[in-house]
Amino acid sequence: MTTMKQQIFFLTLLLLSAANGFVTPSATSSTRQHHLIVPQIISSSSLKLGSFDEYSQTDPDQDLAYEDTLVGTTDGVAMEGKFVTVAYKGQLMSNKKVFDEGQISFRLGDNKVIKGWDRGLIGMKVGGKRVLKIPPQLAYGDRGAGDVIPGGAHLQFDCELKGIASNAMEEKMAEASSMNPSKVFFYVFVAGSIIYDVLKYQMHVI
Repeated sequence: MTTMKQQIFFLTLLLLSAANGFVTPSATSSTRQHHLIVPQIISSSSLKLGSFDEYSQTDPDQDLAYEDTLVGTTDGVAMEGKFVTVAYKGQLMSNKKVFDEGQISFRLGDNKVIKGWDRGLIGMKVGGKRVLKIPPQLAYGDRGAGDVIPGGAHLQFDCELKGIASNAMEEKMAEASSMNPSKVFFYVFVAGSIIYDVLKYQMHVI
């Protein structure tokens, strides 16, 4: 019976996490970040980046620039290899047009996001917020991205670090919270069906 109860608890946890999203036990506030692919660098103050206020969209050598609007107060720090959940809003710097916003979970340094994110999120603490200004060579280059982001576009992202997973379970929860709503519904439906079948079977056994 103990094993059966553990299975029910585990499945219920998956169901709730998929429906409600991912929050780490220590995540009392939010943070937005992008990560610098340089091992051992965990302090945002050590990043050698461009000036935020003097950022130039006409300078071909312009580097990534950032500004922390809220410094996190928790112990969790974004660094290479960490699995992070980031809420974001992206806009074109040329006209301030918002082209995307949402939440994403990924492992820093795995090249799952643009280089500007991989560089700019390093050093953020859970609970902090950061604004990134990203030149095209660290974003979508001269090709752009479909009809949404033109070639050579400089991008600005308002980022918030929502959490850092500390184990495989939390990583799965984070992935579920960042899924397309239709996929979340599917997994919730499957998990609910399994829980129902387990409970029904247990009632017959008793």
